[in-house]
Amino acid sequence: MTDPMSALVMTGATTIVAAMATSGWESARARVAELFGRRGDDEVTAIAVQLDGDAHLVADEEDTEGVREELVRPWARRLAALLREHPEATEELRRVVEEVAAGLPRTEHHWTQNVTAHSGGTAFGTQGPGSSVHIHRYATAGETAPGDPAPGGAVPGDTAPGDSSPA
Repeated sequence: MTDPMSALVMTGATTIVAAMATSGWESARARVAELFGRRGDDEVTAIAVQLDGDAHLVADEEDTEGVREELVRPWARRLAALLREHPEATEELRRVVEEVAAGLPRTEHHWTQNVTAHSGGTAFGTQGPGSSVHIHRYATAGETAPGDPAPGGAVPGDTAPGDSSPA
């Protein structure tokens, strides 16, 4: 399989398994079984039974994420075999993945990142769109950090209007 095909197969398997034991499972199950229908009605029934059994495993096990991780590889193999036999199913698999992924519950992630600079160094950090950056400058008593106002309000290195010498 080509790399884009391998990526699609892994994304498909991961998405199918992620949908198990969620509110969108029945719809996902139907779409996946339908996809395998290219192999005939018997295959639709066999895949539906396998999907149901795997979904019960996810629902019944205490380590839900561990079970999901274990189920990804067999589903990737099934999808890869299907695409080898029916390469024309590639676009349909893409659509199924998009539809199933759209029906998955949204999870929110909260991230914390600490970036430290020492001895006048500069450090930058970001985590993606919508992230915010908070800058904290620390100076010991009697010192000013670069860009901080000096006593009296002047910022070191700034010049007053009409003054050509630094403050």
